[in-house]
Amino acid sequence: MEESSEGRVAGRDSEDEGFAAWTDVFQAYKLVTRAVEKRVRSESGLPLVGYEVLARLAALSGDERLKMQELARLVLLSKSGLSQLFSRLEKQGLVVRRGDPENLRVTYAEITAEGRRTLAGAMPTFREEVEERFSRHVTEEELRTVQRAMRRVILASGEEPLSASPEPSGAREAERPGTSRRRAQSEP
Repeated sequence: MEESSEGRVAGRDSEDEGFAAWTDVFQAYKLVTRAVEKRVRSESGLPLVGYEVLARLAALSGDERLKMQELARLVLLSKSGLSQLFSRLEKQGLVVRRGDPENLRVTYAEITAEGRRTLAGAMPTFREEVEERFSRHVTEEELRTVQRAMRRVILASGEEPLSASPEPSGAREAERPGTSRRRAQSEP
């Protein structure tokens, strides 16, 4: 199938198919998220977005720091939504805020040792539940297809995907809507 300049695949009724696909993606997302949230919360006391905050902070290397504003973007929360969640996580001793002595308007988010322990305890539950509710029901090829499709939607929204690319490093540009895969792979 050929892509049009808008990134749609020519030769299909994309409004009906697109709406049906969106409805299924949305329903699957809600069902899986609800199940994962319930189990992670019951076993670790963390809300799912709290788990995500800890995971994002724990993934930072050595001296790398993350501004609160950037953390809010990564976990898809408003600044005030993150601030409220962060305050709850701080009270539990899982995270701390650190000011920048050179720029008093900047605040960094950091995970504590207790936060790392809590995350380590919740991670197996999170992974098991995602595997049980999502991954085991689709083939590896379907997983790659879903990830590529969702990455294109994310990129079309002007955002960068949060996950690693399922493609070899040279195929990154081919994910952008309206970009021909053939052209992107043949360029140096």
